[in-house]
Amino acid sequence: MKVVLKLTGKLFDEENVETLLRHTQLIKDRVVRGDKFVVVCGGGRIARHYIGILRKLGISEGWSDITGIEISRINASIINALLGDIAYKYIPRDIEEFLVAWSSGKVVTLGGLQPGQSTNAVAMIVSELINADLMINATDVDGVFDKDPKEYPDAKLIPRISVKELMKIVKTNTLAGSYELFDQLALTIAERSKIKIYFINAFKPDNITRVLEGLNIIGTEIIYT
Repeated sequence: MKVVLKLTGKLFDEENVETLLRHTQLIKDRVVRGDKFVVVCGGGRIARHYIGILRKLGISEGWSDITGIEISRINASIINALLGDIAYKYIPRDIEEFLVAWSSGKVVTLGGLQPGQSTNAVAMIVSELINADLMINATDVDGVFDKDPKEYPDAKLIPRISVKELMKIVKTNTLAGSYELFDQLALTIAERSKIKIYFINAFKPDNITRVLEGLNIIGTEIIYT
């Protein structure tokens, strides 16, 4: 099975080292069983910290994007180091480098690729390129909700949602900016590729195993209608 795993950058804080170890051990176990992985890492708190500084200095959004991309690549290098010899040792910086890395047969880890493009979009781009069987978006909440669960205690988890409905949610900004969802580019690629997608909580790594084995999960499945 070819799997693209998008990890929220919020995992890369000091207090989450045990969770990162669980993720990488899970990947190692699945590789032994024959699965192939791409791991796309977000920038997280450190990226937001530096982007905030750049904005206060009046530096352009393009340079802010570049800074965030570099931090996401550092996060990818952490996963790379934890995976050891099963990982391709160079973090791809563009699509051509990614395809070379993927051809090695090893786990490929990467962060952002270019300004104006989220790591969610990167995950969908590479999913389409390798014709992935599955894309797992491991974020900091249990899945897609009818409203931001961090702001509204009565928010309800949506177990299954069409990509068109998810597009409406993202387009109308129904959810707060801190609530991680796909951007429009990621959704456009999802709609045309019809790749199976799940949103799960990155802080509950066992859910990844359950997705891979077709078991019931706490999360959201994207459907195409």
